[in-house]
Amino acid sequence: GNFAKMASSGDSARMASSGNFAKMASSGDSARMASSGENAVVMCAGYDSEAKAKKGSWITLSEWEWVNDKYTPVCVKTERVDGERIKEDTWYKLCGGEFVEVQ
Repeated sequence: GNFAKMASSGDSARMASSGNFAKMASSGDSARMASSGENAVVMCAGYDSEAKAKKGSWITLSEWEWVNDKYTPVCVKTERVDGERIKEDTWYKLCGGEFVEVQ
């Protein structure tokens, strides 16, 4: 529904929201989060996570590298889904500090 607030901390989480103004977050590794409502905020902080959302929404992703025998966050970035640079309904992950489409 509208104004949903959802969170997950488990690995390989799959979360989706269809309501407007949703706020979704996951800290688990390999999470996939999708929002089909308007003006949503989607955040995936785990290793190898992916997200997609509608135009006008925001996506935050993190990038991790293996450093000193453990995964370490090296970049966290937020982008607005503008329909051009960041396309709606398109899966993205963070690579080299940039949003990259997932094939």
